[in-house]
Amino acid sequence: MSEEDDTTAAEASLRRAVEQLCGDGSDGSEAAQEAVQALADGSGKAWTPEQETQIRALVEQIRKLRDLNRPGGGWWRRRREWRARERLVDMMEAGGSELLNEAELRHWKSHAMVELLLKFMDTAMRHDDTVETLGRIEALNAVTYEDYQQAKNQLAGKKAATG
Repeated sequence: MSEEDDTTAAEASLRRAVEQLCGDGSDGSEAAQEAVQALADGSGKAWTPEQETQIRALVEQIRKLRDLNRPGGGWWRRRREWRARERLVDMMEAGGSELLNEAELRHWKSHAMVELLLKFMDTAMRHDDTVETLGRIEALNAVTYEDYQQAKNQLAGKKAATG
């Protein structure tokens, strides 16, 4: 399967999710999950199966670490967080920076997609909402790691200037 086929499948899955959300009020959660998975799988670059496996493992480890890194939970969660952080560092060293960058980008895209789709889970979407959502999904799919880093650095600069 070529990169173009992967991109087409991901876009079709995302469009189906949006259409179900704006449809007759039926439950779009399955379609939304498919859309998030399609976005996580579509990288725009051909990776070997081994690299793809490493990227997915890195994404999962990043997710686990961010889930554990929240206030409360006592010493047991801090200990689990410490172990998860060590595993992530080991995986980062084994995979290299390019795989880590791809994993970070995929994690961010998945999170952004979930936030976008959750906005419309309670109510049916209007036609204007559908057009806006599809535009945002296409923009989200087009983001590269360099774009992500540039936006992240600009945001950090604004926070530093105001804080």
